[in-house]
Amino acid sequence: MVRETLEETARAFTPESLVGVYLSRFTRPATGEDVTYLRFAYCGRVGEPLPGRPLDTGIVRTLWLTPDEVRASAARHRSPLVLRCIEDHQAGCRYPLDLLTADASIYAPEVKR
Repeated sequence: MVRETLEETARAFTPESLVGVYLSRFTRPATGEDVTYLRFAYCGRVGEPLPGRPLDTGIVRTLWLTPDEVRASAARHRSPLVLRCIEDHQAGCRYPLDLLTADASIYAPEVKR
């Protein structure tokens, strides 16, 4: 999430807690594609924009919205989980980061023999 935040906002992010883990499924109306989202939502501290840091390809801008503005734009969300994560954050949902474990193999995959 640190790398994703940096790539999509050009800002450093320091996670402080896990807000929740969410799963949803829906069918895209335009294509009929069956889509499943597994989302991990974190809260933490975000830094100032890093000068000269480009946004990821396809990211046009970073837009900071109030919760009411997010609710008003719900029809544009890729997933109903967007609003749910914000509402859980506002409700104070917080879990320790050590709830999640990342094995060292994600950084240097083991060779299977």
